[in-house]
Amino acid sequence: MKVGKYLNYDIGEIVLVVIGILITLSINNWNEYRKDRIQEQKILKQLAGEFNST
Repeated sequence: MKVGKYLNYDIGEIVLVVIGILITLSINNWNEYRKDRIQEQKILKQLAGEFNST
């Protein structure tokens, strides 16, 4: 009986760790996407400035 109880506890911990890792990866991907969009906007503004100055 104790083995089953501990097995359920261990499985629950593994699931929580996996969920935490997936959440962390999602946040990281969102942050990288956000930084890429910021960089893209800077480049587009520079190009527009160069285009308008000629």
